[in-house]
Amino acid sequence: MIQRLDDGDITIIKTGTPVSGRVILWSMMFYYKGLVIDCGCPYAAEDAYNVLKTLGDIEAGLITHHHEDHVGCAYILGKEGIPVYAHDRGLPILRDPPEIPEYRRIVWGQPKPIDALPVAREMEIGGIEISVFEALGHSDDHVVYLIDDYLFIGDLISSIRPKIAFYRDDYTMILRSVKNILLNIDFKKAYGGHVILTRNEMDEFVEYLEDLRMRIMDLHGKGFSTMDIVDLLWEKIPDKVYMMEAVSEGEWHRKYLVDSLL
Repeated sequence: MIQRLDDGDITIIKTGTPVSGRVILWSMMFYYKGLVIDCGCPYAAEDAYNVLKTLGDIEAGLITHHHEDHVGCAYILGKEGIPVYAHDRGLPILRDPPEIPEYRRIVWGQPKPIDALPVAREMEIGGIEISVFEALGHSDDHVVYLIDDYLFIGDLISSIRPKIAFYRDDYTMILRSVKNILLNIDFKKAYGGHVILTRNEMDEFVEYLEDLRMRIMDLHGKGFSTMDIVDLLWEKIPDKVYMMEAVSEGEWHRKYLVDSLL
């Protein structure tokens, strides 16, 4: 399933898989001046590409990281002779994607092999200048793209006030990447896979995480265990958080957020 939205010169394509009639989690991809930034989920690949073809010429695809909800239609771009770029650490994974857990295949779909090219720190494609920043914490191959005044941040920030984390997320490193890299870039708006942020909202994200880390460290210093801290931190948890913990085969849990901030 897809939804198309327009935000000025940027076209947003939301991709997702209906489960029991509704999409559990949308993933966003973007089209701007002939560039496709991230490629949505595999289940919506054909539909997403059909929308892209109506928007104008496609010069290249830019992948922020190798996770399946960001690479869906990249293999179609490759088949059409359109170059796809990603961090060099992600290239082997894109060429030979591992079998992902069942719940992720249900939600997003299994990615297909993609023969991508390595990004450079500074690139020019179709006359458009692109600055590339390594911004780690969510994955080892995560990059952020600055194109004109717009920042494309992948999954470095997925929520302004996160209450759950992927088992490979390192929120201490994410906080460092946001503070030392993203907030030192002059941008109008930041476009992510699951959020679109202003600079003020990015500041709010940093303040939330710094306050959360102080609370976690205080409780840890008093002898509370990780699971004790999980129970003490939040009085009310959204139902979606409990659902993700229950169905994700252990890959998503609040304990990963706590541990990664200690």
